[in-house]
Amino acid sequence: MTVRLKELVEQAADKNMVLAAGKNGLDKPVRWVHMVENEEIAGFLEGQEIAFTTGIGLETQEDLYPLVKSAYASGATGVVVNIGPFIHQISPETIRFCDEHDFPLFKVPWSVHMAQIMHSFSLAITMSEKHSMELAAALENAIFHPDREEMYLEYLEQSGFGKDWNYCVAVFSACADAEHGGHDAELIAKYSREAESLITANQWRVALVRIEDRLVLVFARYTAEQVELMVREIIAAIRRRGVILERTYIGVGKVTKSARCIGKSYNQALKLERLQHLRGRVGEVALYDNSGIDKLLLAVSDRAILEDYYQDSIGPLVEYDRVNGTDLTETLHAYFQFSGSVKETAASMFVHRNTVSYKLNKIEDILGVSLSDFRTREFLSVGLQVREILDC
Repeated sequence: MTVRLKELVEQAADKNMVLAAGKNGLDKPVRWVHMVENEEIAGFLEGQEIAFTTGIGLETQEDLYPLVKSAYASGATGVVVNIGPFIHQISPETIRFCDEHDFPLFKVPWSVHMAQIMHSFSLAITMSEKHSMELAAALENAIFHPDREEMYLEYLEQSGFGKDWNYCVAVFSACADAEHGGHDAELIAKYSREAESLITANQWRVALVRIEDRLVLVFARYTAEQVELMVREIIAAIRRRGVILERTYIGVGKVTKSARCIGKSYNQALKLERLQHLRGRVGEVALYDNSGIDKLLLAVSDRAILEDYYQDSIGPLVEYDRVNGTDLTETLHAYFQFSGSVKETAASMFVHRNTVSYKLNKIEDILGVSLSDFRTREFLSVGLQVREILDC
């Protein structure tokens, strides 16, 4: 778990740090410390740093205000100001800005060496980061080596995560290119920072792991309903920061019975995220508990069973399309999507309804079925879903 600003300040209680403004921002996470002596340098911050300044780089002490605004705009967690020969006092304008934006601002007397505070903060942050990395490694072992309990159970318990708790996994991905796919690692990093901020501020029992440029969230001891609410809060927080959710796909697995099943929830979430991608459902949350027949198909561990169903249902149609360069499978999918309406299918594909009717007759001939039969439509509709499961 990332360390909160409040915890760092408590550890530096003997350093005469006085909170001057922004008291409602103390629950924010801190990832590092940085000396910032002018407005331009403040713009180099990457987010979640504590900015320290003596004012030596400022032309006048009034220039502290734009420095603080720049640090805030860059995503800093707060600012520590050394009161002395360069900054005699903090202007009311600066205080007001920090209070309005819940941006903690501390003042420290010149007699206190800032290097001591920075060292204390850095040590605590480093230890927290080490703990987070070890926890992430344990969770990866739980996901990919569930039978090797010695690789994760003991460490999870040392980190405050019970081995017999229930767990639920959510997977976020960001596609780098709408046409060709690939992952946008930079966008996922932004999602991770926003999620981490919310998790840290609320002290949720949630661990973050980055796996193959995906953001993986492991929720501990929550119901499916609670997990859904938290995932939606994370999405809302990302949107509030102006980070786009374009080309983003989200899957949430089943709530497990213990830590030994974290991998199952992860695989369900991963497949649901991939299905969202295949179906073009950008920014929507696919929940295992609400996934309908997908839930049954995802539970089929024997891939051969799915492949048999696929070949018995729409396999010949897909093969016909491949050989002849036709779009009959796409037509069938649209036909089912619009509940058998030829008119709506034609409109969605930008063709005449007679063209759709011709293609539907061709589909019946190739598969040797009648689309007017309910059981046939159900059989083929499931076949289309099986194809997506196999593709993901």
